[in-house]
Amino acid sequence: MAGRAGAPHALPLVDVQLSVDRNIPAQARRAADAVLGDIEPNTRYNFLLIVSELVANAVLHSRSPKRLRVLRDGAVLRTEVHDGSIEPPLVLTPSPDRQHGRGMFLVDAFADDWGVEVNASGKVVWAEVDAPLRGDPEG
Repeated sequence: MAGRAGAPHALPLVDVQLSVDRNIPAQARRAADAVLGDIEPNTRYNFLLIVSELVANAVLHSRSPKRLRVLRDGAVLRTEVHDGSIEPPLVLTPSPDRQHGRGMFLVDAFADDWGVEVNASGKVVWAEVDAPLRGDPEG
């Protein structure tokens, strides 16, 4: 699934509309957590951190979060956050002098792959993590 636009063969696990609300990253994290299945705890933590950061970025920077999707394609989990801005997210080096700017640095560090797709209504920022289900002989 790495880098495929829209992950056409992936199984959708979460597909929810987002709103501009300071609690929406936590709500998104809970929605994703409920469907991840039995995966390694560190992988779960990392994936949920990615979901939170992408949603928080959409709220903070685009002010127009639209949709959260979580998908599974075999052993790969993918999250997609749709928003109304065409401005790509920036990976900044963390600094003690900045209040913000660590989100995409963390996404870049914990995702196996991530990217941005611009479309007619804004963009989709997506990230993927290898997350085989424990006990799955296919994973």
